[in-house]
Amino acid sequence: MRRHLIRFDDFREDNTIHAEDDLGNKKEPSCNERYYTSEITWLLKTLAFNTIGIFGAKLGAFSRNDKLSTEDFEMLVIAEK
Repeated sequence: MRRHLIRFDDFREDNTIHAEDDLGNKKEPSCNERYYTSEITWLLKTLAFNTIGIFGAKLGAFSRNDKLSTEDFEMLVIAEK
């Protein structure tokens, strides 16, 4: 059994997996994952979005004019159905 929550404001997923090992010991690892541009694009296409744009952001200054770079801590994602 798996419980998860995807936060679309920061594209992070919190999940907990409930399982038993071969000896019957219960295991509940928790995880916090961040989605990357290819995963964001795939997720939005899966949700039937057609036009997807991913742009860079400088500390809350979101603009479609900024290309996403490795220096960006935030990103702007715009999608249309």
